[in-house]
Amino acid sequence: MTQHNDKYTPEEESFDPEGIAELRRQDEEEALRRRIRREIIKVNSGVSDEELDQERQRMAEEMEEQRAKEERERRRKSSILVQLFTGGFLSSSSAAGYFYMFIAVAAMCFICIFLTFMSLNADREYRQLQNQLMVLNERAIMFEEQRYNITTRESIDRLLEQHDIRLKDLDEESKVIRSHNDPTNN
Repeated sequence: MTQHNDKYTPEEESFDPEGIAELRRQDEEEALRRRIRREIIKVNSGVSDEELDQERQRMAEEMEEQRAKEERERRRKSSILVQLFTGGFLSSSSAAGYFYMFIAVAAMCFICIFLTFMSLNADREYRQLQNQLMVLNERAIMFEEQRYNITTRESIDRLLEQHDIRLKDLDEESKVIRSHNDPTNN
């Protein structure tokens, strides 16, 4: 089968494959008829074989250029993402201008939503840290109260009594053995 011209979209082909195949066949027949007419006109006008070869070569170059152009166009149109961001699917230039403004507004909305969620997340983390700080402060106060309750004079006396230790204050006249390094030693 010869190379067919891709002027039919894949959507059209998927909707009516037999009809598109018939249209392509008709296009190929028409192109063949044009070539035959051209050749007949050249033969009737007395064009030499060299000129025919040059014409064939020129036609081959034109077809190669057409194929290359179609390939570039197919590659450009193949990327949906490129089509979306460039507005390549729009037919008029004024619609493309509005499309670019729409894309800019959509990008700004996305950035606003993203920043809003980031700030909400930061606020949630800040509240969690505040709650943890409150718990730690309450624990510190409880431990401070426990330490105070343990170190009062009455609690120390009670602990000494439980272990049968008698605490006795020193008299003024008592003699205390001081160490050698004690500077108060006279």
